[in-house]
Amino acid sequence: MISDLLDLTEANILLVLGEPQLNNINELLSNHNYNKTLQASNTNTALNHYRSAKPDLIIFSPSIGCSMQELCTQLQMLDPNTTLAPIFLINHNQKLIPDIDAGAKDFINHPFDTSEFLYRLHHLLHNELSAQESTSYTQTILETIQQKNSDLQESQIEIIECLGYAAEFRDSETGMHTIRVGHYAACIAKALGMNSHEAEKLLYSAPMHDVGKIGIPDAILLKPNRLEGNEWTIMKQHTEIGERILSRSKNKLLQQAAIIALSHHEKWDGSGYPKGLSGTDIHLYGRIVAIVDVFDALTMERPYKKAWSIDSAVELINSESGKHFDPSLVELFNTHLPEILKIKSSHKDCHATNSLLDEYVAH
Repeated sequence: MISDLLDLTEANILLVLGEPQLNNINELLSNHNYNKTLQASNTNTALNHYRSAKPDLIIFSPSIGCSMQELCTQLQMLDPNTTLAPIFLINHNQKLIPDIDAGAKDFINHPFDTSEFLYRLHHLLHNELSAQESTSYTQTILETIQQKNSDLQESQIEIIECLGYAAEFRDSETGMHTIRVGHYAACIAKALGMNSHEAEKLLYSAPMHDVGKIGIPDAILLKPNRLEGNEWTIMKQHTEIGERILSRSKNKLLQQAAIIALSHHEKWDGSGYPKGLSGTDIHLYGRIVAIVDVFDALTMERPYKKAWSIDSAVELINSESGKHFDPSLVELFNTHLPEILKIKSSHKDCHATNSLLDEYVAH
């Protein structure tokens, strides 16, 4: 138990007493191995000692010319956010019992029996140091749990990033598209007024928007020309495949990613897929990712097309306002375009990444 580990004689004790009681109590404590004492015969000295080394216990007598309440008030002003050390009151007026809320944890009437004084002192210190140890132990446990949770969250995020990257690895020459989409989505989310936690969730869930492409045959997914007829029908199934993959998880980020995977190809006017939803019936996450996904895809070079210029891509986004895209989000996209472009610049495509896959396949 915690109490078994305590050495009460190591406690810091502040004596706030008048002479000659100050010397007498100090000698009594020293004779019983309580050697870590601070002595004060006036309020100013008591405040200085308390400020420099907060004691575990205060032994106080109003013989210093200050009431206990006055002392407590001045000590509390030193640090209003901390709890005062317990006070052991030596009561010189045997007819006056201190109020319960006066500040003293215990009191003894003067003159007192030495054995009784030491007995009460022992229990006051034991309770105080036990409480301190318990608080410290609890704080250590909480910090450990927080660190474990942080490590777990980092691991989950790494897995989620790898899942989004896996889909992109098969579809294009870079995995940076998924990362940019996440940052773009978070940027728009903040512009909408979402708090940092909500925006961060989009940062990590949006990159998985195309994870369903894992289930699309290579002959269609990697075709260098435009898809035709039934090929396009099969390609569109990646939204539902992604939703089925991601919705199986109880992880909130993956559940959010499932919503995005299913809805990011819906269109504001109802002409999108897979469900033909329109307007605000399309989840907000899907509407956000729809814009930033198209913007980034347009400005990327693909096997079947050259990269569009920024101006051309922005012009297309604006021309599709109210048709493909939510008009209010297009407006936010335009307003925050400088931030979008900074993200694009700081997360450039690295064509060398795919060489790792090429080398593996070659061997």
